Amino acid sequence: MALELAIIGALAGIALGLRYKVLILVPAVALAMVFAIIVGIARADHFWSIILAMVIVGTAVQLGYLVGIAIRAAIGSVILKQPNGASGNKPAAPSDKEKSELDETPHNGSDGPQRP
Repeated sequence: MALELAIIGALAGIALGLRYKVLILVPAVALAMVFAIIVGIARADHFWSIILAMVIVGTAVQLGYLVGIAIRAAIGSVILKQPNGASGNKPAAPSDKEKSELDETPHNGSDGPQRP
């Protein structure tokens, strides 16, 4: 029972690590432990077997989360790399509409309205 719950917990932790911040672990581990208790009671396991399953599932969720954030960091660094070594944080070029608006704006050297 503990192995199956640990695999499910690790996969859930990886999914959470790919998307959420670390605070998601509090409710995730709590729910995983409640799930381990429910499964242990349904199977009529001994008390210490249920406690061991809770520890294993909680640890699996946390280790899965750690793997998930490592994958997210690795993917993020690969995506941000450019072939020429730039970081990819370049400002966007102005559109054609913005260029035409800039060309039509009169420049008289003052910030106020124009006078005839």
